[in-house]
Amino acid sequence: MLGFLLTALWLGVAGTALLSGLDFYLLPDQERAFSPLADLWGPTGLYGQGMGIVGSAMIVVGVVAYALRKRVSFLARAGQLRHWLSVHIFLCTLGPFLVLLHTTFKFGGIVSIAFWSMAIVTASGVFGRYVYARIPKTVNGRFLGLRAIQERALELSAEIAARTGLPPSEIEGMVAAPVTSTHAESLLGALGAAFASDIRAVGHRRALRAFLRVRAVPAELHRPVVAMDAERRRLQRQALLLQPFQRLFRYWHVIHLPLATVMFIVLGIHVTVAVMFGYTWIFQ
Repeated sequence: MLGFLLTALWLGVAGTALLSGLDFYLLPDQERAFSPLADLWGPTGLYGQGMGIVGSAMIVVGVVAYALRKRVSFLARAGQLRHWLSVHIFLCTLGPFLVLLHTTFKFGGIVSIAFWSMAIVTASGVFGRYVYARIPKTVNGRFLGLRAIQERALELSAEIAARTGLPPSEIEGMVAAPVTSTHAESLLGALGAAFASDIRAVGHRRALRAFLRVRAVPAELHRPVVAMDAERRRLQRQALLLQPFQRLFRYWHVIHLPLATVMFIVLGIHVTVAVMFGYTWIFQ
């Protein structure tokens, strides 16, 4: 539910901001400086500069808040880590989009360095989220071990059998063959296997519902059984991809964190220069 709400809010804010200034963004470069819209939507305009400030603040808040949640012990009681991660991604993707509108899609010099470092950090963050979501974790965000994954998968199989009354052998047959261990030996192979499994999941859900109807399983059990089967399939896949994905996540940290540091340094330089030249938005 939180993810849906944040996605809707992201699209609403981003769409409104883009459409509101679209007339200015579509103007040729040589006409922008003479347009009355520049006072509102130009990089130093009321809304244009405001989006740069708000977008930058969103990035800072998103990074700092998530980092504190992971490292400060008493914040462990302030909601699940995955919810904090969702908010972190919301702020650190919407913020860069607002900064992009602040630039009016034109950037060069140090602004170019700031923007592209921000774009790379954002893209790597989205990729890291995909990898992170496919590593099994506890409620507190700690990674599960292989044994815990296998035990949970067996528990789900037993629960499905108990609810449906079907033999365990048929329960196992409901699950399409997971990725083989040979696919998980390399990082690229692990990513490819994960993508392929995500694509096959939709078709498998349809096949499972048809199987339950044929076996006369009560309709009210279809949804919970499908949900449990999806979790079990995910655990089986994670058991095979656990080691390469954990290794990939460590490599991602080595890249993402230094890039984020560079982004903040360049952003700080850009803000300092802007203030020195008198661009202090509504405070001037």
